[in-house]
Amino acid sequence: MPTNPQDPIRVLAISSNELMLDLIKTALERDTRYFFIDQQKLDDELMEGIEKLQPNCILLDYLSSIANPLELIDSISLQFPEIIIVAILPEDKTIEANHVVLAGAHAFIVQPFNQKELLDTLGRVKELHQRSHQTKNPDDAGEIPMATRGTFVVFSPKGGVGCSTVAINLAIALKEDLNQEVLLIDAKLLFGDVDIMLNLKTQNSISDLIPHIGSLDEGLIRDVISEHASGLKVLPAPINPVSAQGVHPEELHRIITSAQNIYPNIVIDNGNFLNENAVTLMDASHRIILVINPDIASLRNASRFFDICRTTLSIPKEKILVVVNQHDQRDGISLEDIERSLQIKAFATLPWDPQIALQSINRGIPVATQSQKIPLRKAFDVMAKKLAAIIGYDKVGDTSKTIKVLPEILSKSSRLG
Repeated sequence: MPTNPQDPIRVLAISSNELMLDLIKTALERDTRYFFIDQQKLDDELMEGIEKLQPNCILLDYLSSIANPLELIDSISLQFPEIIIVAILPEDKTIEANHVVLAGAHAFIVQPFNQKELLDTLGRVKELHQRSHQTKNPDDAGEIPMATRGTFVVFSPKGGVGCSTVAINLAIALKEDLNQEVLLIDAKLLFGDVDIMLNLKTQNSISDLIPHIGSLDEGLIRDVISEHASGLKVLPAPINPVSAQGVHPEELHRIITSAQNIYPNIVIDNGNFLNENAVTLMDASHRIILVINPDIASLRNASRFFDICRTTLSIPKEKILVVVNQHDQRDGISLEDIERSLQIKAFATLPWDPQIALQSINRGIPVATQSQKIPLRKAFDVMAKKLAAIIGYDKVGDTSKTIKVLPEILSKSSRLG
């Protein structure tokens, strides 16, 4: 992005679709915030052309015939990490959104789109970049003090590995170990199921806080938050998709920082979709709990996640705690091979007990509330004690620390919000 925030953003559109290029050119030439770079000025060697033209933002058509789109995004993000990449996905390729972001794109927009949708997406990218730029200058950035001792985001780049199970049982085990309030937030906004897994009867959700985002206080937040039979505090995901689409990164950031001033410990079920909401929560957390299964697909996605944390998100590796779920299942990859592949020691392992896990989900009775003789329950207790040690002694969890105003790098979906 421009060094001077007032300078126009230089936008290079790469596409073989002439109609799309005309739409982009027309929209950008009417807005003084942007400078449109004609792709005809690109050299035959794409990377050399990009270096010569020095765009701040690249709009990359997923269907461009130049190269494999994921490989191209990966190459550009590695060679030019300062360039914001916005992928243009056709409607029948939106399933590729997660792969696009993992490859290094910072945002995506769905084709067909109109000029307003394009400018809204670019404007949002520009605004978020400018705010994140402030966080690199402590003298200019406001800091929000935290009363919380530890905020832990549970995430996996692959679905079906058990993020919700880990988040729920870890939160309960942490509450029991610390004998303090623990807040569990369901951040799987579109498809959250924490309330079902806890058999929690409530109509309240995180979307109830959005209309009051400018005046959040402890009383309001506690009114919306529900309490489980275990004593765990819970902020469920929105009840319907329409409400979920109304939760944007700025609101989510305000909610999490407000909650951090009230609850000493927070666990967030962040699911498996790497979008700007997910990155916002990661940026506001003390630790990212990366859940994987001992299979090749989960291991590959975990490796990609570490790469994007290093090259795009600027998340230090020591902030990530790897938890291997179902680690002793028959024919699974060994723990030694997992650690060797990711070049990191596993923080915790959870035994494979499909019968107990499935019964727990179907009955709405978390494993962490069942008999202490159950190996899976014991594993969650051990994991909670290790996190408690981090809260008590690790400087990252020190209550004197502060967090910044907004995450440094965010992804954006113009359709999902």
